[in-house]
Amino acid sequence: MRIKRACLLAAILVTISHISFPVAAETPKAGTEVFLQAKAPLDEPRGLCVDIPGHKTRVNVKRNLVVHTCKWTIWNFDERFDLAAFGKGNLRMSRYDLCVGVYSKDEKAKIILGACDGDAMRRWNFVEGRLQLAVAPGMCLTIGPEPSELTPGGRRLPSKNVARSLALDTCSDKARDRQVWHPAALRN
Repeated sequence: MRIKRACLLAAILVTISHISFPVAAETPKAGTEVFLQAKAPLDEPRGLCVDIPGHKTRVNVKRNLVVHTCKWTIWNFDERFDLAAFGKGNLRMSRYDLCVGVYSKDEKAKIILGACDGDAMRRWNFVEGRLQLAVAPGMCLTIGPEPSELTPGGRRLPSKNVARSLALDTCSDKARDRQVWHPAALRN
């Protein structure tokens, strides 16, 4: 019964806020943390998730965000987003109380973190699975076209994690696989 209520609450939240995420097999309940995962696996079958560079004490919130192998089974606070904030147009990384944004509306603008203060450059709309900058609806959160590369940890550890760049780019059918996202439930 709790699961049915949680699914109903998540469905209501999605409907009310006009978010067009596809329904996942494990729909997280409102108020929980999720990964922001690329819908297409691209060149990483474990999935690519929005990530703050660094690990644990070396996380650097001042660096540009990237996509990284989704950290399903290891420390992953640097990939967690507040599901409830999505309905308000914020991509809030709850453990850091910072929101995803950009400094400019130009193509190739780097994706950064900033205060969750309602600034227009940190507000997003969800349209057909794409994250569009609210003040520039033709611009989408986009994974770089380059192939993924091993991270420093991926080079020395058996996990072989990879990363790619992340930027603002024109929403297009050509880049669709690199522009469609969904909130993925954390796995235990």
